[in-house]
Amino acid sequence: MTPANTTGADGATVYYGELDSPHSLDVFLELRDQASGHTAESLLGTMRQAADEGRFLVKFHFAALMDDVVGGNGSLRGLSALAAASDVGQPKFIEYLAALFAAQPSPPGIDSFSDSSFLLAEASHVEGLRSPEFDRKITADTYLSWAGDAVGSFASFNLAGTPVVWYDGAAIPVVKMEGGFERGPAFTPQEFLAQLSRMTEG
Repeated sequence: MTPANTTGADGATVYYGELDSPHSLDVFLELRDQASGHTAESLLGTMRQAADEGRFLVKFHFAALMDDVVGGNGSLRGLSALAAASDVGQPKFIEYLAALFAAQPSPPGIDSFSDSSFLLAEASHVEGLRSPEFDRKITADTYLSWAGDAVGSFASFNLAGTPVVWYDGAAIPVVKMEGGFERGPAFTPQEFLAQLSRMTEG
């Protein structure tokens, strides 16, 4: 079973915006990855607004590497819940994505996203998301198999981890690194949009 608003091989990619947009932004994230959380906190709203304006299509790809590194299955089960939100509509998907990142446990070894009650509680913060059908999809793990296939496709991109952003296939370094450690987003929202404009003008 494949959720709504997905594209690519086996519907493994969740998209936001119009499929016929002139440009595409590929965004690689993981729910339990703190660097992904920092990037989402800084740039997700900007990406949404630009996609709403028709500037590009956002294609979300998800990893579950932390599930293997620290144990548990929170990245996988959180993605399954996001798939249920995508069925409700693109706005609810991206609002729920923001809500989950805002509630991201720290340290990553705390596997709150594996708990259906936690996922449902966070869904309550997104107006109009919860319904008997949505709740059933969470508790019944309706999209868990799809989520497994989606995170499995992450390996095909040959990426070491998340977050990663590509604009029309060209990488944009969204993480500031110092001494081998992530120090937060590399761009402010304004700088990010300016970088995309420069790349578009080429």
